[in-house]
Amino acid sequence: MTGAGFLVGESTVVTCAHVVRAAGEGPGGPVRLAFPNARSAPQVWGQVVSEGWRAPEAEDIAVVRLSGTPPGASVVALGSAEGCRGHAISSYGYPAQAPPGGHFAYGTAGDVLPDAGGSGSLLQLTGANDLTTGFSGGPVVDEATGLVVGMVTAISAPDGHLRGAGIAYATPAEVLREVWPELAERQVRPYRGLEPFTAEHEGWFDGRDAAVERVLAALRERGRVLLLLGPSRAGKSSLVRAGVLPALSAGGLPGSDRWIEVIARPGKDLLAELEHSVLPGAMTDGIAAAVERRLAAEPVGCRLVVVIDQFEELLTQSNPVDEPPGGGIAAAAQLTALIGSSAAVSVILVMRDDFYPRLASLAPALLDAAAPGLLNVPAALSTGDLHAIISRPAQSAGARLEAGLPERIITDVLAADPTGAAVRMAPVTLLPLLELTLSQLWERRRDGFLTHQAYQRIGELGGALATWCDTAMDQLPPEYLPTARRILTALVRPADDTRGIPATRQQVSLSTLRALAAGTMPEDPSSARTVDTVLAALTGHRIITTSTTAAASPAGDTPGEPTAELIHDALIRDWAELREWVAEDHRFQDWLRRAGERHARWTGSAHPGDLLDGTDLAEGTAWYRQRGLPAEITALLVASQKRQQTAVRRTRRVNAVLICLLVIVVIAAGLAFGQRQEALDARRVAESRMLAAQSATFRDTDPDLASLLAVEAYRTSPTPEAVDSVYAAVPPAQRRLSGHTKDVLSVAFAR
Repeated sequence: MTGAGFLVGESTVVTCAHVVRAAGEGPGGPVRLAFPNARSAPQVWGQVVSEGWRAPEAEDIAVVRLSGTPPGASVVALGSAEGCRGHAISSYGYPAQAPPGGHFAYGTAGDVLPDAGGSGSLLQLTGANDLTTGFSGGPVVDEATGLVVGMVTAISAPDGHLRGAGIAYATPAEVLREVWPELAERQVRPYRGLEPFTAEHEGWFDGRDAAVERVLAALRERGRVLLLLGPSRAGKSSLVRAGVLPALSAGGLPGSDRWIEVIARPGKDLLAELEHSVLPGAMTDGIAAAVERRLAAEPVGCRLVVVIDQFEELLTQSNPVDEPPGGGIAAAAQLTALIGSSAAVSVILVMRDDFYPRLASLAPALLDAAAPGLLNVPAALSTGDLHAIISRPAQSAGARLEAGLPERIITDVLAADPTGAAVRMAPVTLLPLLELTLSQLWERRRDGFLTHQAYQRIGELGGALATWCDTAMDQLPPEYLPTARRILTALVRPADDTRGIPATRQQVSLSTLRALAAGTMPEDPSSARTVDTVLAALTGHRIITTSTTAAASPAGDTPGEPTAELIHDALIRDWAELREWVAEDHRFQDWLRRAGERHARWTGSAHPGDLLDGTDLAEGTAWYRQRGLPAEITALLVASQKRQQTAVRRTRRVNAVLICLLVIVVIAAGLAFGQRQEALDARRVAESRMLAAQSATFRDTDPDLASLLAVEAYRTSPTPEAVDSVYAAVPPAQRRLSGHTKDVLSVAFAR
């Protein structure tokens, strides 16, 4: 063997150019590579890639493309040589004095030497006496991070006084990436920012030892069920996933190293999530039956620990009618049955404490079953806890904090709470802000140090969240900001004070999110590109995170739906700008929530009465002209409008019929009135004639009575007979007035 090499990608090996040249080949030539530690020690042919060749006199790099990757051979993860000074390193090679399978060599990383004469920069290694001929092309592994930070290139020979022994040089990983850009850097992140710790990050999860022990003690005493309560931002998920479960796997309780973990979030359908989390049959047969079936397939003595993280999601259904089969009350009843069963199972429900009244209201039986295992997450962190959270992850990753920096950060954490400085304890709810601050410090580290200067530049503890969020928003073009705002507010479920549900983050399908964010022209290609660009930016800055929900069918043949959500509830409470946006958008989001509930009922019942009407329909029509709406809500709105239009047309037809009927009634009434008037007139005419006849009868015998009857006849109806009777009833003149000699022009009467 002439040297070593290592896999950096699928069928891609990196080694030194001088190793290839020693094998008698060069750019474009074939080389044979042996894998002595792989199964059957295979040998594979490869070709030296011309584009990746850098001569031994230059950077001394060769990239070899293999004809195939041997079974069992694994790809290494590349880190960065910067900042690894003082870290212990190891390598692997095949010197003449080693066994056929090669052996390890060890040393200490020094500084990166600048490029001199075009040969590229080099990472100096000291105490590397183990590195001899046969290690050229071998990986240099940073023992602190487990990442490859360089490739062994040269070994320094001692001078005549045997000084300078144990010095070697490596090509930094940064130079390898410059030559072959396909090599991606894997960043070590000992601080998680607002992302939760999981079992994968157990090595970085420090400062919560007392809390982990408290949970283990509770499981030991009340092993059937544990209701773990704590405020939002208390690190409940991280405590369970990166603390409690790894402790159980390590045998923290008798026999717990054989326990099988089942972890799920309720989402919209807890049964679907459990089915997805290795509990087949949960959707069809129920949780208890699925647990029994899973235990029956395991060796005797196994136990299942079922963790339902963010259990409050199960309680956010506003109406039991809207729930899917695995949601809300139905799932709570199945969990109650599981707790009461004889199965070898421990159930851990992780829930925000402000949802406790909601649990008591919706699922009192589950609360009764879980009450014996109720445990509150420790509410405060000691200065010792804080020091461990701040310092240990960096030390584990091979970095250091400048003198006094941990104490400075602890002082700021204590000062963030009015009583913190006095009692030397900090609220556990400051954990997300502290982790975010440390994460930003880590990204700004220099030469392996987290510095006071970087802490100052991020705004210290109080300004870290705003700096982080505002930095992400500032990098977006101004015309993209309205889209970003619509995306962020759509990921917040507004508070529902009538049902006692506080504001929380919510998972939203990407299709729905795109519709809400696209504005009033979702079909416009440029609008769609804008939404995707903003989504990528917010995801890249880890303000939002994306995932895929469980399969929609028990068989798993229907793919899950891609969703997005805010990285942490801390954004809702501590990012002032987002709080303002949510408050301004509350009316729309509240209507959208109600419309979603109506859509769920309408989809299930197809009853017209479940469509929008009244104020909800009027608001929806207005929002449709102003905002983008998801396809299913648009369909609901269109169906509701058609129903309203149908009702209006029906009302108009009914009104037309009523008007016609009214006209007929009026005409009939008029005819009846006319007929009545004719009858009355005929009656009056007959009475008038009768009175006139009577007046004629009494004209000679009783003139006064005759006159009265004649007048009454005329008043009853002025018939010709009545007129004649009046004239006939006037008595003749009884006296002649004399005493005048001329014409009489006027007459005066006096009593």
